[in-house]
Amino acid sequence: MKSYQTIVIIKIMLIWYLLLVSAGLLTTSTGAYYSNQKEANGSMTIGTWESEHEKEKMEKEIERAKEIGEEQEIQLESAAEHTTDE
Repeated sequence: MKSYQTIVIIKIMLIWYLLLVSAGLLTTSTGAYYSNQKEANGSMTIGTWESEHEKEKMEKEIERAKEIGEEQEIQLESAAEHTTDE
């Protein structure tokens, strides 16, 4: 009779323990999270560092482009004058 009571007490304690553990697991937050970020492929240049030689070369190209642009403007103006004179 004493062993029967011991077995019943052990079963009740086991059920109580399982209920506590289950309640703890069911009420805590998960480690899962939702994210709507997309992965991007490609590259981005943040900054450029030029040497003095490259700077001088770029400045000369800009000056040359301005001169060509001015020459084209003069040619267009003279062409417009010739068409209106006729």
